[in-house]
Amino acid sequence: MADVYLAEQTSLGRQVAVKVLRSDTARHGAAVERFEQEARAAASLVHGHIVQIHEVACIDGIHFLAEEYVAGPSLKAWLQFRGPLDARQAIWVLNQVGSALVRAAEQGIVHRDIKPENLMLTLSGEVKVADFGLARVLSENLDLTQDGMTLGTPLYMSPEQGEGRAVDARSDLYSLGATLHHLLAGRPPYSAPSAVAVVMAHIKEPLVPLASRRPDLPAGLCDIVDRLLAKDPADRFESPQSLLQAVEHLETLLSLGPRTGSSPLAWPEGEPVWSGSSSAVGSMPMPSGRGGRATTARLRDATMHLRVATVRGQERAEASRRRWLTVAGLSLAAAVAGFAIGRTRPRRSQLFSPRR
Repeated sequence: MADVYLAEQTSLGRQVAVKVLRSDTARHGAAVERFEQEARAAASLVHGHIVQIHEVACIDGIHFLAEEYVAGPSLKAWLQFRGPLDARQAIWVLNQVGSALVRAAEQGIVHRDIKPENLMLTLSGEVKVADFGLARVLSENLDLTQDGMTLGTPLYMSPEQGEGRAVDARSDLYSLGATLHHLLAGRPPYSAPSAVAVVMAHIKEPLVPLASRRPDLPAGLCDIVDRLLAKDPADRFESPQSLLQAVEHLETLLSLGPRTGSSPLAWPEGEPVWSGSSSAVGSMPMPSGRGGRATTARLRDATMHLRVATVRGQERAEASRRRWLTVAGLSLAAAVAGFAIGRTRPRRSQLFSPRR
């Protein structure tokens, strides 16, 4: 529903990510409302492992939000270029995403789309949860979707979300489990030829235990991931906080010690960074430093791309408006002509009136 651009906030001299609602999407009131809700939901979640929203606005009919720019790759990109995670890396992800979900649960917010693409890494290896675009503030009861319509990504969607039922923090825990299964096993827990078939697999098919795909992993880690993927929410961890307690217990058993020192997911500075998403900034290597001629050139190119896209969107809208006006004008002309012919044509009674 939006394109994302790397931009520079000149007042503070920092890089930000600017999400611009596409012109064809902006014509739909529900999409605009969902876009604004994303900003409201995410802006209220001030947390070190959540991508922060700086501003949301509409200028000249263009709806956008500016958010924290994360210079490292997504975990989807990590998997593509580095391969599956090891146990220490997976525990790192569970701890940091779990703490972000604790904060969201405190605010009554369900992310609804936890997946590898939405888990971003800083260059130092800190995990940040991005894109609360499908979040629903439970206390507000905002019905932004039609009854029975589900939002999310089927590969990581909880059974209750796939069935269109009410969701809570345990649904995000399921999606986190599906994400970790993918990052550890190299493939999602369920796959099928179509999105509907994948959703049905989450609902009905038995889970292949993670240990059977990664026998080298600690049994305790596999048990945590499998429990996150329980089909009945009551069989999962009751809250993100309960998940963190289980992970802490596992760390003690594995004698991993305190979480100090460098991150096991650190991305060497200077190494090409790919976001692994389909957004505008995700289709090219991202600069890792601030400033510089290369960054300035990218910002200039992205700005020009945005202007061209905006102009094209306006041209398409204007062309569509002209076509509609032409069709309406022709229809009106035909109606007027038909009315005029009907008034001037002799009546049948006049043409065949009997002679006297």
